[in-house]
Amino acid sequence: MEKWFGDIVADVFSPEKSKFKSPLILLHGLWTGNWCWDLWGTHFSNLGWECWAMNLRGRFGERAREALKELSFDHCVEDLRRIIRVPEIPPVLLAHDIGGLIAQKAVEEEKVSALILLSPFVPRDIPVIPPRPLRLFRLKYWPLFFFRRPFRPEPRDFNQTWLASLPEVERPRIFQRVVPESSQLISELFQRRVGIDRAGILSPILIVAGTEDRVIPPGALRQLALRLGAEFKEFSNHGHWMMEEPDGEKIVAEVHRWVMQTLGEEILEAEST
Repeated sequence: MEKWFGDIVADVFSPEKSKFKSPLILLHGLWTGNWCWDLWGTHFSNLGWECWAMNLRGRFGERAREALKELSFDHCVEDLRRIIRVPEIPPVLLAHDIGGLIAQKAVEEEKVSALILLSPFVPRDIPVIPPRPLRLFRLKYWPLFFFRRPFRPEPRDFNQTWLASLPEVERPRIFQRVVPESSQLISELFQRRVGIDRAGILSPILIVAGTEDRVIPPGALRQLALRLGAEFKEFSNHGHWMMEEPDGEKIVAEVHRWVMQTLGEEILEAEST
């Protein structure tokens, strides 16, 4: 079911009976949209969560391409902050890829009950040696950043980085839904312009990494966890696109368990306590 928050649209996954006071906001990453949460949104709703899988600008509407030409990191942060402000009780926020970096910035000023970062990009003060596939990816597409035109990578390049841990037979289905991305947004990311003020983040944080991630090295995420005072969980045989990798439901269960252990009855509906 679609739900509009002003000019921002989200897919809502509603449980048969809601168990929690707050919704679970799901934020996607680069070259994708809220469709990447279809499996996990269903898994979480089966556990009693109402999930709002939001779209950033440029993923919908007749003027999507024009929106992407102007899309910046700050625009994405503001879109997320607008959604965070909607619930009466601060939401739980789960964000992937660049969505994880957007989330870190957004919660400097907006309160969430808990923050889960799934293979997030890291702020500029965390040292990173990019995996070789990502270095080659960045080198190939770097000239496109200067044209300020949205683009999407070639299938082979996306498969060797973002989708590398997915079964090969699944990759074409996912790549068919990959959308163009803002070159300005990607340029800001690869030039590592974004800093985070840890003092402004008040919520408990969980960082989730995959041992086989070819986009974000797990070592950088361990450093991020230390920097943020976050709990860190690493999953063997998982890469960057955990939401649709085999056994992803086990990660959902671990995330759900962490939220319950961390927030306890604070997050439960009154009739469920």
